[in-house]
Amino acid sequence: MTSALQSLAAVEARDAYTAGHSRRVCRVAIAIGEKLELDPRELEALSDAALFHDVGKLSIPDEILLKPARLTDDEWKLMRSHSAVGARMVGERGAFEHSVRAIRHHHERYDGGGYPDGLAGEEIPLAARIIHVADALDSMLTTRIYRPGRPARAALAELRRETGAQFCPRCVDALVAAVASGALSALGMSPAALVAAVA
Repeated sequence: MTSALQSLAAVEARDAYTAGHSRRVCRVAIAIGEKLELDPRELEALSDAALFHDVGKLSIPDEILLKPARLTDDEWKLMRSHSAVGARMVGERGAFEHSVRAIRHHHERYDGGGYPDGLAGEEIPLAARIIHVADALDSMLTTRIYRPGRPARAALAELRRETGAQFCPRCVDALVAAVASGALSALGMSPAALVAAVA
């Protein structure tokens, strides 16, 4: 566990713009999982997968990971490898075997256009679909080297627009329900106006 946490810290230390990203993704993922009524064992596996979903980025050179401009095709191909690399890294630590599939598939799209395996719909592990939504939300809310963060209302509206294409409808609905219940108010996701914007 200690070495895994060190790996997580190493990922976040490389990029000040994404510091805390994995922990925020974990918090959102758990809120979604609770709305989907996952049992405690499933929530534990989801929490571990969400915390370590980006650990494969340790294999990405800084000049690509921190590049402020658009990536080339070759750079993008390397960047996309991080989910499979991360799954392999986590799989080598026996305590996290329950999280391997969620980490590998957290960039699959609901319509089958994602990576690394082009899975679609219910073929994608539920934990991976949850993390995909949570990851996208935090990425949109966070200011990055190459763009400012979006307002929460705009981020939720984008998730709603991409429901059924990029994102799992059940997971997006569960996120909206979590926001409505106030479960994410600590992240600045206050309920009323946000939910009204995507109802």
